[in-house]
Amino acid sequence: MAVSKPLRWVLYVVSGLIATLFLIIIILAFMPITVDLSEYKGAVESAATLALGRTVKVDDKIVISTSLEPYFSLEGLRIANPKGFQAGDFLKMKKARIGVRVLPLLRGKIYITEIKVKGLSVLLVENEKGAVNWSSQAPAESKPEPPSLSKPPAEKHQLEVKPDSLVVAKLVFEDIAVDYRRPGMAEPLQFKIEECSGTMLPGKPFILSMKGKLLKEPYVTMVEIGSLQELVEKRRSRMEIKTEIAKTRFYFAGSIDLARVSKTLHLKASVESDRLDSLNGLLHLDLPPLKSYRASAQLSLQKNRADLSDFTIQIGQSKLVGKMTVDKSGTRPIALIDLSAPLIQLNDFDVGDWSPQKNDLEKPAPQKDQKKEKDTKTVQDQTSFSDEEAEELLSPEVLVRFNVRLNVKAEKVMSGSDELGSGVLAATLKEGQLSLDPVKLNIPGGLFFLAASLKPDKKAPQASIRVVMKKFDFGVLVRRANPKADMGGTISLDVDLKSSAGSFDNLMANANGFLDFSARLENLKAGIIDLWAVNVIAAVVSREDGKASKINCVVGRWTMKNGLLKPDVFLIDTTRIRICAKGQVDFRTKHLDLKMAPTPKKPEYFSLATPIEVKGNFNDFGVGIQSGSLIGTVVRFIASPVTTTFQRLVGKKLPSDGKDVCDMPILSGDRAAKTPAGCK
Repeated sequence: MAVSKPLRWVLYVVSGLIATLFLIIIILAFMPITVDLSEYKGAVESAATLALGRTVKVDDKIVISTSLEPYFSLEGLRIANPKGFQAGDFLKMKKARIGVRVLPLLRGKIYITEIKVKGLSVLLVENEKGAVNWSSQAPAESKPEPPSLSKPPAEKHQLEVKPDSLVVAKLVFEDIAVDYRRPGMAEPLQFKIEECSGTMLPGKPFILSMKGKLLKEPYVTMVEIGSLQELVEKRRSRMEIKTEIAKTRFYFAGSIDLARVSKTLHLKASVESDRLDSLNGLLHLDLPPLKSYRASAQLSLQKNRADLSDFTIQIGQSKLVGKMTVDKSGTRPIALIDLSAPLIQLNDFDVGDWSPQKNDLEKPAPQKDQKKEKDTKTVQDQTSFSDEEAEELLSPEVLVRFNVRLNVKAEKVMSGSDELGSGVLAATLKEGQLSLDPVKLNIPGGLFFLAASLKPDKKAPQASIRVVMKKFDFGVLVRRANPKADMGGTISLDVDLKSSAGSFDNLMANANGFLDFSARLENLKAGIIDLWAVNVIAAVVSREDGKASKINCVVGRWTMKNGLLKPDVFLIDTTRIRICAKGQVDFRTKHLDLKMAPTPKKPEYFSLATPIEVKGNFNDFGVGIQSGSLIGTVVRFIASPVTTTFQRLVGKKLPSDGKDVCDMPILSGDRAAKTPAGCK
């Protein structure tokens, strides 16, 4: 059938319009057209200011392109600080560009072709009132609304997540700076990213690499996160971070498993470096100069349970390994800790002249640094661990919240080529009672044993301690400090104390038991002690001709009754004199009163032998001559030519080696010991 001429013209016109429309669409799709929206900056600034609640300015261009891969570009963005902060900008950005693909958006997917940010600076500020400039103001309190009538739940349309739902083809950050300031800080904390690039492609992990400065310390970081496909299809993902800063290497690797009934999280972390003190500048600390160290651990988290395995700390040859488990499924959490040290080499912990108490307080600070020191001191005062906080940590309310069992084993302890021994420690915290039972150490020449328990309670706390040390050769420690030293000897200790009091502070004030010790010394010169009680001229001459007296031993047997500590025997024996002490130490009043008197081992001409006393409270005590002793000393000194001659004729000398007292047993329960000769 023939088409009329007018109708043919209508068809021609419609076909032409459709072709023209398709041509325009093709041109717009494949030929980007840049549109400058700078003249509409005012509207954009007003809308952004209204939305953020703070002034927003765009100093340069706003550009958008039209195509199947459009992009949006913004230059010269500034966001001001909110009210209540000093005038200035919270954020400045030189340039940002974001590009996307249109066709994936029609399928509910986001394909970002490019994210590029250059020249971004952010200043985070905390003021005196604790407010921060990166948070919007808190909304005003709203009046409670009456409950609305229940409505039938609407059907929820869940968006299906697919492996390519989010793609970032190119991510570039350049010249990024973040500063943080708060009152009292002399300088802001600074974090800078000089270069950062990354990608997130379908089926591949999200990779991000960056380098910059943190607190003026250069760093390099690599980040790798599992792909979206792995999370969608296998219901698990992973993350890996490698960072090197301040000559220290950090490594973190984690994974999350959503496929299991009990969701789990695994995290592995490690840190290693050639020197620990390389972190001083970054952390603003004075760390010891330990060399060649490494620490690592594997953490696993699941419902009501945490496991720390493959725990390792290694410094040089010294190594500590172990594991820890925390179970929260019961009425109270239970922590099980097992640690073992195959080898501890004391030479690995040689830190030279470093000391944790070393500081520069002896040097006067410049005037401009006085405020900085004051601020630092204030922060230290606020963060120091006070005695009240320590007591609160050991309070019954805290200790009863969880149970802990700790086992530590040291298989070998070395000092150079010398073997110092081994040991084990077992500690438990159960139902509010803290116990150490036992602590056993195989020490040079003997054995050390410790058992202790503590149960704080507001009405009647209880504590006990039992210590036994047999013939510890402390010469090993002396020779470690000074290899040329010939001083040495053995120390023995026997302690058994029990207490019950109405408060934690009064445990010692109500203690009962005994405390015994004995030290047999070798090659320790008596020094000025001899001048106290022997012939002054003879003592000086003997010091000069190499015949100086030596200390033989120190023996103490003390009995504690209801907080009152008294010596049954307390003496210091040298080659020439024996010093004995009497008195008491009162933990109830925190007062001590001890009197010490020397006795020459043979009667001496022109000797002093003036008794002295140590008296005062624990925080402020003094040493002085016993009342009335000075007159007696003068009389004995003047009459010594007569009295000493008679005493030498009829008196009995004390043994110069002190064998009658130095071998006194202390590790027995016999408290009715005979008063040693020479002790009045």
